[in-house]
Amino acid sequence: MFWGVSPALDLQQEYLNHGDENAYELNFLVIGGCDARHLLKTLAQAHRHTRRYMNLFVVDGCTELVARQLLLVSLALERTTRCGLLEKTRQFIEIYGNLLLRPSTSRYLIAKGRQLVGMVTNPDYMNCLLPCVSIEQMKYRERDYMENLYNFWTTGNTNQFNAVELWEHRLRMSLAMRYDCRAGVFDWDYHMRLKEVASAICVQEYKHYREHGVAFTWLETEVCRPNVSLAAGVYKCGDRYLHRGYLGDMVTSPYIGYGLDCEDKDMLKNSNGVNYKRSTDLTERNVMRMLYELEHREKFDVEAMSLDTQQNLGMVVLSNIDAKISESGPEVPLLLREDRETYIPMDYGKIHFLSLSALEHYPHKPHFQGLFHGVFVGQNMLGRVKPSVWSMARDDAIVIMETRKYVVELKREDVKAFGDQIKQAATAAQCERIQSFDPEKDDFAKFLIKRRSDSIDLST
Repeated sequence: MFWGVSPALDLQQEYLNHGDENAYELNFLVIGGCDARHLLKTLAQAHRHTRRYMNLFVVDGCTELVARQLLLVSLALERTTRCGLLEKTRQFIEIYGNLLLRPSTSRYLIAKGRQLVGMVTNPDYMNCLLPCVSIEQMKYRERDYMENLYNFWTTGNTNQFNAVELWEHRLRMSLAMRYDCRAGVFDWDYHMRLKEVASAICVQEYKHYREHGVAFTWLETEVCRPNVSLAAGVYKCGDRYLHRGYLGDMVTSPYIGYGLDCEDKDMLKNSNGVNYKRSTDLTERNVMRMLYELEHREKFDVEAMSLDTQQNLGMVVLSNIDAKISESGPEVPLLLREDRETYIPMDYGKIHFLSLSALEHYPHKPHFQGLFHGVFVGQNMLGRVKPSVWSMARDDAIVIMETRKYVVELKREDVKAFGDQIKQAATAAQCERIQSFDPEKDDFAKFLIKRRSDSIDLST
């Protein structure tokens, strides 16, 4: 929950590898993407392909995930006139994967919450600021809950959301008698499971995340405010808000989406098995590239940006100081500009957030039959995808199913068993395998829908 367990994909590139390069419009369905990483990377790298319009339809398992994706998309689409590219990148990364935020990021999140309340309650206001995003196909009760959730965010540090206590409580509950030797548990999980599939993640930063819930850190920053966007099950009770606390991932970590690989291969150097760069540094570079290309629609040039590439923190042992919530008063209000010049114009694509019930009702709507050129299915949503869903995909559409390769708490037998579920779903969709598929080694299983094919080969 809150972030996916596979690297970000350029969906347009995935389709063009096997589909029609002459298509002038592409439609993609993202089921269970969780954190908008595929949406943003697809839009950011659109300039690398022939210009064509893209419709990205999104279905997720709960409203909290849709609310966070709308937050991350709106942040990514802001121009860098409010703050520089580096600051924007770090704000994105903090909100994306840190349980605690810097005070400046917390103030931004509160101000953005107020703005998002206006967007979900006033379609005209949203069309003015973000015409490339639509929630009109979501149910009114879901929009009402999103409004309630955003209002909760605006309460900031005064809402009884003590992220540190909530994290420690869940940690104690999950480890039980092993809590006192938790450092050994974290070390075991890393070396016996995570390192073999995600060696770009450094053991120090992974153990720091497991202990405090803070995945991304920088030497010159300090986090002390709760990331209220990670709250779940929020309900208003009089003048107060009740919530179910933090229900997200505590084991796999948020490094998977952006922190495992990089186009700049010098970022991947290591010596004697020790990385020069942390997964945090890879995430920062990848997100910075994505945000730059999203705004400027041109290739990101590392040398022109004069980035510091000499600092190697892969072997640094992070401080063991206990994370604490600042006890200062209410946040200093931050006002965001509210005009069209605030956001990047997106005239080559649109994101449509759908209700979860769309998986049941939309396959029976004529204008959705054979609409999608590509379908992505997250590992958490595979069980909810019924055979009728595949009627919305075109012949020769690409189907990408996320594996559980990076889910640390699963045994290898469970990872293999999920691979069998993927093959069963592919059979129901009348798919042909594009390439060999090993659920323990591959991030995704990729298929092409071939309804006219007489034989379907899914064997490994």
